[in-house]
Amino acid sequence: MPAGEAACRTRLRALKVAFKDEPAEHDATAGCSMPYPLSVTSLSNGIELAPEAELNCAMAEAILRFTADIVQPAARTIMGRELAGISHASAYVCRPRHSGTKVSEHAFGNALDIASFTFRDGSSFEVGPNPGEKQGKFLDHIRKAACGPFKTVLGPGSDSDHETHLHLDLAPRRNGSTFCQ
Repeated sequence: MPAGEAACRTRLRALKVAFKDEPAEHDATAGCSMPYPLSVTSLSNGIELAPEAELNCAMAEAILRFTADIVQPAARTIMGRELAGISHASAYVCRPRHSGTKVSEHAFGNALDIASFTFRDGSSFEVGPNPGEKQGKFLDHIRKAACGPFKTVLGPGSDSDHETHLHLDLAPRRNGSTFCQ
């Protein structure tokens, strides 16, 4: 394992992320590859990630930091609750983008589609086009804050493929730019 991969795992362990290393994913025909995948089941402070998400280490670390620095504080201030979990619709999947022309960032473990949020009081809500007032404010806040740490941010209103989740990825873009809708 390269030193950068080992260092990333050391940082995740220090931050108490629950994960396990998985066998390499590779499909030369489809163009999918993830040489050092890991499956994440919870982020720091016991925030569950369900179902377990197979990601590359950089994406796992980005989700961890985004959740700790943006999502949990927004849950407290906007929702008035502590975040307990994030449910996702997709992590690693060997497939093309919905447009069918390029391989999806999911095919590299470089993307996560957030479908819902659960709070410590047992309440939850799903990402969708017509959230309630508080939920809408919460989603707007975290969606805007995601643009920067993530290079692509898509969700309800961006296109029909992203009506029911927030798509976050680390796709490298020219000049370090972002694509956020």
